[in-house]
Amino acid sequence: MKKVALVSTLALILTACGGGSDSSDNGNGNDNGNGGVVTAPTAVKGTIDSVNTTQNKVVVNGYSYDVAGVSYGDVKLNINDLQPNMMVQIGGQQKAAAVQVNLEPTITGKVTAIDLAAGTFDVNGVTLTYKLSNEIEVGDWVMVSSLPTADAGYKVLSVVKFENDDLINHYEVEGRLSSLDESAMSFKLGAALHVDYSGALEVEGKLENGQWVEVEGTMNVNTLEATSVEVEDYSDLANDTEVEGIVTWVDAQQTAFELNYQGRFVVNAQTKFEDGFKADLKQGVLVEVTSVKQGAQQVATEVEFDDDNSTGNDNDNVGNWKEFEVEGNVTSSDATAKSFVIQGLASNMTVIVDANTEYEDGIRFDTLNQQRIEVEGVVINGQNIAREIEADND
Repeated sequence: MKKVALVSTLALILTACGGGSDSSDNGNGNDNGNGGVVTAPTAVKGTIDSVNTTQNKVVVNGYSYDVAGVSYGDVKLNINDLQPNMMVQIGGQQKAAAVQVNLEPTITGKVTAIDLAAGTFDVNGVTLTYKLSNEIEVGDWVMVSSLPTADAGYKVLSVVKFENDDLINHYEVEGRLSSLDESAMSFKLGAALHVDYSGALEVEGKLENGQWVEVEGTMNVNTLEATSVEVEDYSDLANDTEVEGIVTWVDAQQTAFELNYQGRFVVNAQTKFEDGFKADLKQGVLVEVTSVKQGAQQVATEVEFDDDNSTGNDNDNVGNWKEFEVEGNVTSSDATAKSFVIQGLASNMTVIVDANTEYEDGIRFDTLNQQRIEVEGVVINGQNIAREIEADND
């Protein structure tokens, strides 16, 4: 691999070549099955399917692009530096002469342990399951692309080694924020990684449990000492952007769902489903979502189910995802823990609210006590996390 200088992201300068989605072009790469040419979306967040160095092309989410150039920050690379399953973001206007794409790794850091028997390796204090290339050894610097799991962990898609001395001491981890302690200025990412942000030079907005954040900093034993913390969500998603990811929650009526723990999409009568049906919209399913902004809501215009959902190739943890639905009286609440106890039909349940909890019927957390409510949510690491809270008027 070509050696490059250290920056926070990789960028690829690409030009759309008029290719089409593999799932809707009937295999010809140009036709959508109705005689129309399939064009690449305005923007894409997804994985590289393949790289063709001979034709100078790259395929992302089934759409083919001519590669006009490749850069890593201010440093120019070439197409040989790209590999399948890297997470990327393609932005800009699809009719422009070239569009920019940023590589979006989940973790960047140094491999500190490899267990060949268990099929695991450690990077940045996180143990990941993946069969590494024989070229990767302890001490190597890597970029990891992944999708989220039911326990807010990481389903690794690719691990790319960078033979570059300038990458030393650059650490980056994305993950679901939990166990936030504002007084100690610390939190956890995923299930176990401890983050200390007391020395962070930049913290984006007010941090809350449940946010998906990107943290850069340095490692001190098993603690990531943050220099910057940035919230990653879909609040600024451009219209017609296609986002690939795992469905992390679906409401009971299948009128809304959450993707990658990062944001919610609304489903309405105009939402189109490809390679599946609305009934297939379940936790743990891999999808590609195209959406538009309508007021404060991100409305899904198309939901395309990944072919691997039927085989489980990318979704071997689908059965581990759990949701809950409960109705009853709130008997107590804890403002510090952002939790409340609801007396259901079977037993009492402790429920936690986080950044992704939405309230209906004028309900607020500070008015929950002694109210009769209905709650839908997800179970993450044994905790019941509310997604929707509304008044129970039955």
